[in-house]
Amino acid sequence: MNIAVINEYMAWQSTAPLAQATLAVMATVHVTPNLQRHVPTETATARGATVREVLADYFRQWPTLRGYVLQDAGALRTHMTVFVNGAAICDREHLSDPVPEDGEVYIMQALSGG
Repeated sequence: MNIAVINEYMAWQSTAPLAQATLAVMATVHVTPNLQRHVPTETATARGATVREVLADYFRQWPTLRGYVLQDAGALRTHMTVFVNGAAICDREHLSDPVPEDGEVYIMQALSGG
């Protein structure tokens, strides 16, 4: 892994702590069974107002899953998809899509092929 990727990852991880208003927003994160075969996880609540914040909080509970879902720089991997309340997220790079209070976040493998 080169130093630029490490630095970018460290910058992503060292973002300011979540604001107090953000901490009140809780989402439920679900991981599909096909991913749970590779990385045991459970449905859990996570704090955050954006997909990035919710996933960061969830990955604190289940750190091994992060490498399956996100690239080193923090973008969503090509073969992964995330839904918030039934809608696919739009920002796969920065994960800035909003997550409403009591939102439902689903992490799953994207279907591809032909």
